[in-house]
Amino acid sequence: MSKVKKILCIYPEPAELRIGALLNRQGIVADLTEVSRSETLSSALQQPHWWDLILCDASAYLYPEVTSALDSVRDKLDAPVVLLRAPNVHLSPADAYRRGAVDAVDREDTEHLLMICEREIRNSVIRKQLRELRYSGAVFDPELKGAVTIATIKDLSRSVRDRLDESADSVDSGLDVRARILDQNRLKSLIDAGGLTLEYQPIVSFKSDLDHRNMFETLVRLKDESERLLMPDVFLPTLAEAGLMDKIDLWIFRQAFSVLEQMQSGGAPDTILFVNVATETLRSEMTVRALGTFASAAHMAPGSIVVEVRKAAFIEAQEGLARLADMLQTRQHGLLIEDPKLDDCAFLEANSGIITHVKLSRETIQGLVEGTASQGALNAFVRCAHKQGIRVIALAVEDADLMPMLFAAGIDAIQGNFMSMPNRDLVYPSVQRIDTGATGVVQGHEGD
Repeated sequence: MSKVKKILCIYPEPAELRIGALLNRQGIVADLTEVSRSETLSSALQQPHWWDLILCDASAYLYPEVTSALDSVRDKLDAPVVLLRAPNVHLSPADAYRRGAVDAVDREDTEHLLMICEREIRNSVIRKQLRELRYSGAVFDPELKGAVTIATIKDLSRSVRDRLDESADSVDSGLDVRARILDQNRLKSLIDAGGLTLEYQPIVSFKSDLDHRNMFETLVRLKDESERLLMPDVFLPTLAEAGLMDKIDLWIFRQAFSVLEQMQSGGAPDTILFVNVATETLRSEMTVRALGTFASAAHMAPGSIVVEVRKAAFIEAQEGLARLADMLQTRQHGLLIEDPKLDDCAFLEANSGIITHVKLSRETIQGLVEGTASQGALNAFVRCAHKQGIRVIALAVEDADLMPMLFAAGIDAIQGNFMSMPNRDLVYPSVQRIDTGATGVVQGHEGD
């Protein structure tokens, strides 16, 4: 819920209601856009996925131009419609529901209105997540020339296991345990009980002219006492405070290298794993040397590992980072910076000798959707990275609207729930070439 929520107001006098300010007090950052003419309403609805909530005056909702505009995008609209009733308007919630709205609320009942707004904004988030999960293709700008690459998922594991129910439980657990406090003793107990586990999320090549590689990021999870999966932001900060990150990273490396060896020997020799290393880990010379030993001893092809580090490591762990970079280069493995800014061209130029990849953060990618990051800045950053021989990956791609922007900028690869959810088994993102031309005809075929 940290993303700015977009609310479209159709004739509701938002300044009088002060909905935005009141929602902000509830911890929901909202941006309200008011429309009062049919042409501005039509313009606003040209991007139906943009909106998280639509408020509309109950009497105006019955205007033909309003109903026509909303009906034209109803199947693309994730934002629920809430009607605001004046005292002289007699429209029950049941009547509103039958007309396509989710509720009808008295304008003067501010407390009830805020509750409905908060509830429906959260419902909108869930609708968008479900749409992303079942989305089977991308809609691209027909004016874009050339081809782009999307992913279809095939299991390359030695045994195919049905994990749909388990994955659903994992998603639910991420919502209801995030706020729980996990002390160090409990975390150690969970780890000692074998609770650490790894998931893998495909990183999908976004350029059809590149040699395709099977790329995955290794993601660590922790099972609690009821076998629910805890997300990293729930337990990693506490582990860092306890000084255990180096031990966790060593465990991840051992497990990841074992899986990679199995995959490469079992029919996928081009598989690459991206593995995170904490800045705290890089401060330990002994641990860095152990990581290098694991990489050297593993039976895997050169260039099969890309280690992800934070930009802060260049200041806070210079010696360890330099030592790790030397070890990686010996085996042609890669080093990725996971949180660069779009104005970090000078940083890339200064460190191009060791950086092979950069990954744009969730904040940057969402900024493209929300308007806080510009297409021009993205284009310039990608050009700078490519000039230095550095590949650019976009993280948290969870919206089809991002595709034309990323494609136009020349992004090399994308990662996010829009393409595929993290999975306990390695899955194969096979290449599918999508030709988009002026005719708007989309054709695809699966590659090897």
